[in-house]
Amino acid sequence: MAADASRQLAAAFSAAGLGLRRGVVGLAPASDTWAQAFHDVHEVLASTAPDSVAVIEHIGSTSVPGLAAKPIMDVGIGVRPGSRLGSLDDWLGGLGMLLRGDANDVRPDRMYGYELEPMIRLLNVHVLELGSQGWRDYLAFRDHLRAHPDDRDAYGVLKQSLATQHPDDRLAYIAGKESFILDRR
Repeated sequence: MAADASRQLAAAFSAAGLGLRRGVVGLAPASDTWAQAFHDVHEVLASTAPDSVAVIEHIGSTSVPGLAAKPIMDVGIGVRPGSRLGSLDDWLGGLGMLLRGDANDVRPDRMYGYELEPMIRLLNVHVLELGSQGWRDYLAFRDHLRAHPDDRDAYGVLKQSLATQHPDDRLAYIAGKESFILDRR
């Protein structure tokens, strides 16, 4: 089952042109293939998910039509309240995901990455408690950009400028986006 799921994930990412070397900041033009890739990823995740998984959402820039993005898909997994975020380790690890970090003062989620080749990231999976502030923030920013094309376009310009200024400094790129994001969720 896990091998079949891993093959399905690989096919979804290959068709969508996703993948970026870890540590590099580069943007790809918006692509309609990203929505289909999420559909395929969602199908794999939903069909194998444990009971503690309440919802699986496409988040991040690849979830916003018309927005250039790092070609790495972000998926939010909302677990039922009271579930331990680490309870998904065996499930996600069995699908080939690597644990990248736990919730802390900087990030609200337990994060996993998916790579078909070492150091080429295709997917970031963010696990949060459904309804938590972090969960609401991810969805609110995504939904704001989807509903406000002027902000979506301004965010795209900011991201391109930051990617040009910091092509090898992911942390500086992220820090440069922070105030824009905080003001719009």
